[in-house]
Amino acid sequence: MVKEKEARERRRLRPKPNATPDDVAFGINPCAVAIEEGFAKRLLLVEERTNPRLQQLEEMARARGMPVEFVPPERLDELTGGGVHQGALVRLRRLPETDLRTAAAPPGEGIVLLLDRVTDPQNVGAVLRTAVAVGARAVVLPKRRGATLTPGVHRASAGMSFLAPVTAPQNLAQAVRRLQELDYWVVAAQGGAGAEDATAFDWPARTALVVGSEGEGVSRLLLDLADFRVALPMHPRVESLNVAVATGALLYLWRRQWPFRSAEQEEG
Repeated sequence: MVKEKEARERRRLRPKPNATPDDVAFGINPCAVAIEEGFAKRLLLVEERTNPRLQQLEEMARARGMPVEFVPPERLDELTGGGVHQGALVRLRRLPETDLRTAAAPPGEGIVLLLDRVTDPQNVGAVLRTAVAVGARAVVLPKRRGATLTPGVHRASAGMSFLAPVTAPQNLAQAVRRLQELDYWVVAAQGGAGAEDATAFDWPARTALVVGSEGEGVSRLLLDLADFRVALPMHPRVESLNVAVATGALLYLWRRQWPFRSAEQEEG
């Protein structure tokens, strides 16, 4: 009976060639965060383990009563579509989704990030990592025309995707209007006529920052809904920045103007 169950489990986890199941995360850091946050339900480790961090993952999993399975490296290569798994993979529970209104509603300064047509998992993962670092209240990923929380995003974010307050409404325009109802000023990152220098911009205390893909930028509909447009000053030989780099710079420009407050300041 046990062997039959294991066989069914292996068949369920078997991906298409060069594909990765959506309910897994791989790499040591993503696996560690997934286990710590209670999102992992099974740990797969490579049979030949020389990295002491893999032993730490096993101990973390067993301490939480989580099943641990040892598999040949070829099995992990197959499950990750050839990804850099570092000898570790976890199966995930269904990840909770942050409610945008609940996350954005508290009074005081806050920033919400909206990604418009950003599809590269590497960029999305890097953006989520920075969003966690600056304490963003929410990160809005559209259900369509954008990257969702895939294994590649978990890997690129070094597991910070499990900490990021991600929400995925049906469309970004609705999310923008909802944020405006909550007294957020919408700032679109888009160059061209009318864009203000982001380094000299007076960032609103409650900012909804909209960024688009490096190629397409922010959609016309969202630009029309925006209260402001900002652009990063650049050398004339540089046409644009990678979206993850640009987003990180913009988030920290906002945070520079609205720094983290101490516990005493919060109480006051």
